[in-house]
Amino acid sequence: MIILEGKPVTEKIIERITEKQAKLTKQPCLAVLGIKGDDASNVYIGRIEKNCAKYNIDFKLLMAKDETEFKNNFNEVKDNPEITGIMFQEPLPHTCASLINELPAYKDVEGLNIINAGKLMLGQEDANIPCTSKAVIEVLDYYNIDITGKKVVIMGRSNIVGKPLIFQLLKKNATVTICHSKTTNLKEELQTADIIVMAIGKAKFLTKDYIKENAILIDVGINFEDGKMVGDIDFESIQDKASMCTPVPGGIGPITNVLLIENIITNALRD
Repeated sequence: MIILEGKPVTEKIIERITEKQAKLTKQPCLAVLGIKGDDASNVYIGRIEKNCAKYNIDFKLLMAKDETEFKNNFNEVKDNPEITGIMFQEPLPHTCASLINELPAYKDVEGLNIINAGKLMLGQEDANIPCTSKAVIEVLDYYNIDITGKKVVIMGRSNIVGKPLIFQLLKKNATVTICHSKTTNLKEELQTADIIVMAIGKAKFLTKDYIKENAILIDVGINFEDGKMVGDIDFESIQDKASMCTPVPGGIGPITNVLLIENIITNALRD
């Protein structure tokens, strides 16, 4: 089985980032808005801040104590010309999360507002695309995996992976099926898939019994078992049956991180 390592893919994206940085005429600045109280979010935010520093991107963290302060913070940054990118840190109340749709499309670095979603569906090139779903496409492209006419099954229907990935795969002429917790014939769907993208957040869910010979597997899941990071795919189980698989860690995760940086810099070029 071929392991689809994320490192060479990230190196290729970093080359693109370097080229785009050379064209910048203003300083990129990312504002992250959230509401205090979630320790897991703090870890994730810290990683983003570190990556921004690495690529010379100004970073502003605005963590509110309540919804009112969040909305005030949002109003301060959404039209600020110095802020070239904005992202919301979940979890958030719906009244706060829905404000993402009031952002100019180019400032929505995660590609989650309705303008970017619409552009993606229509195949417009200037759409900001969620970094995790985009990372899946980057892997397929880097390793020259032709998906034309292939059956691709996506496990999971989130706004950051499953839903946007449908349109990205269709653009590449794949035959796309999306499965989720209510799918009744799940095993049958998976066993007929040429390519499976796992994004459900269930540790080692996918075993060799769910796949056909020589299936290609993309693992987006991040889970922890006994303090060890594992994916949604039982990596040991599928090794003698799958033809290719991304590892966890070291697969989709690092690619997603550098794609966020690329989105931030691309947004600064559009501003």
